[in-house]
Amino acid sequence: MGADDSTLVMGTCDGTGAAINVCLGFIPSKVEIWNVEDAGSLLPKVEWINMFKMVTTLDEGVLETGLSDTDYDRTVLTTGGISEYAGGDELTYEAANSRWNNAAGTSVEEVYVDGAYELLHASNPAYRCIGDSIAGKPAYDNANALLGGVNPYDGAKVKSIEGFTIGTNANLNADGERLIWIAHR
Repeated sequence: MGADDSTLVMGTCDGTGAAINVCLGFIPSKVEIWNVEDAGSLLPKVEWINMFKMVTTLDEGVLETGLSDTDYDRTVLTTGGISEYAGGDELTYEAANSRWNNAAGTSVEEVYVDGAYELLHASNPAYRCIGDSIAGKPAYDNANALLGGVNPYDGAKVKSIEGFTIGTNANLNADGERLIWIAHR
């Protein structure tokens, strides 16, 4: 095993209810996700190991949800859980709206995450997303003052990189609920 074999990457994002691609630059061997703001149960967690794909009934992980402080339920997920994401989707930056768009011109800010959602600056409504750090240039406000971040230039194109997808299971990925994840190389 090499030095990178034990690398952990951790991050957070808000659930959307729609699938979220977390771009890491590698396909993880294991992913754990907690919905720390879930309104329906006690701290639901999904655990996925890439070898689960060898057993179709475990394709997308095992969901553990709290029924009470001492009683938990485990559910095998065949859909809506965690899956590999191969990357390769082309994204184009639209400076007028401070966002990344897919080929159809639809905003994908809540579809691609490269670690954590974080605002670059209070006056910039765009969340940091895949490609900002590699296609970017320094961001300035109307008074030509450096905003302290890097924004991509208008029309910048990047391809998303590999990682994993957070599926649409309602306990795992509910709109506006905070998710915390750990990915193992």
